[in-house]
Amino acid sequence: MPAVILSAAGLLCLYGSWRKQPLFRPWGAWGGWVLLFASGWAWSLAAASVELGIVYALLAPTACAWLLVLHNRQTRSRRASAVAEGRISLPALPVVARHLLLFLGTVPLAGAAAAYGSTALATFLPWQLGNALVLAMLVMPVVWGAGAYWLCADPKPLRPTLGLATLLAFGALVLNL
Repeated sequence: MPAVILSAAGLLCLYGSWRKQPLFRPWGAWGGWVLLFASGWAWSLAAASVELGIVYALLAPTACAWLLVLHNRQTRSRRASAVAEGRISLPALPVVARHLLLFLGTVPLAGAAAAYGSTALATFLPWQLGNALVLAMLVMPVVWGAGAYWLCADPKPLRPTLGLATLLAFGALVLNL
């Protein structure tokens, strides 16, 4: 029972802090996280094993959070009817073109560069082929995410595009020659 109380109290402190309630302002976020970590310890003691305690410590706040979601759903449904409907406006053509190019750079270009680059890296390793390919499969999503992030974050999109194209060309040359 103390674990349930700690989980619920921690979640309520975080909720009050994030909703900027005056009672929770100075200490709500820190207190909420401390209570949630303490509930993990209490759940571990109650479950008589750390593995189950961690599972319960993660599931209990989730169940409590769904109650808050249901509470907010009812509150928002009343407010949604008061909002007037607005007109839908389409973005300008340059904005659509920029986002289309950004998509083409982050999905196919960064994905192909990551796949070719990580597989080419694996061919240089002195490992067995199976181990090298497992490393390539583990590294590829990381490289893809880093390349996509670089492309989205850089104010000059030509730099990451050239970098990813270079990685793609390098990987294609190594693997196809």
